[in-house]
Amino acid sequence: MSAMDQMLTNMTTSGNAVVNSQIFTITMVIFLILFIVGVFYAIFKMYEAKKPPVESIVLIAVLTAIAVVGRIILMSIPAVNLASFIIIMVGVVFGKEEGFLVGALTAFVSGLFMGMGYWVLFQMLAWGLMGASAGFLASRFDSVGFRIVFGLLWGFLYGWITDISAIFYSGTALEITPIIALYLNGVSYDLTHGVTNAVLLVVLYDWFKKMFTRAKVKYLSGHSSDSESISLSD
Repeated sequence: MSAMDQMLTNMTTSGNAVVNSQIFTITMVIFLILFIVGVFYAIFKMYEAKKPPVESIVLIAVLTAIAVVGRIILMSIPAVNLASFIIIMVGVVFGKEEGFLVGALTAFVSGLFMGMGYWVLFQMLAWGLMGASAGFLASRFDSVGFRIVFGLLWGFLYGWITDISAIFYSGTALEITPIIALYLNGVSYDLTHGVTNAVLLVVLYDWFKKMFTRAKVKYLSGHSSDSESISLSD
């Protein structure tokens, strides 16, 4: 085989690899977006099945607004924000469905101010799961040690989940080295996020729990009748 033939063969092989990588990336992006949308829909229907009262819908909107403000006011400081802490507290006090909804809505609403793209879906998933997991493990939060571990862990989990969007955006979905480099570069960011969560869960946990519990008792207690509930799909 001549040098020219070899070069053409290499170019063809390289071109096919690029095309295959792009096809794989696009396929995975579509699959993940559909999966995430499906998760949101399932949680939405679970929440609707509870026949939430009007007060519950309003309270979720207010809590989402608080979390959004907590993110935006500190947006100039990388990895430091109050949103994750507030989302965790919502899950602990109000439950896993509420935690997921406030987490997902926080990412969506804040994205309207900070920039919207397909990566917001991964932020919605990460914060939603953060709030839901806090609701599942609410009984464990009386332990200071558990709160520290939970906050630190979710600093990294949030980063790992949202970095998936960067993997597909960069077109390196089939290349392990760039993926490892991406996650290693995010360690300091994720650690700062986790430490921020842990510190807030130690310092402000009791105060926010009392405040949110008072709101829950005041606005949600005694409002479970069908006449006071609404359908989210109306």
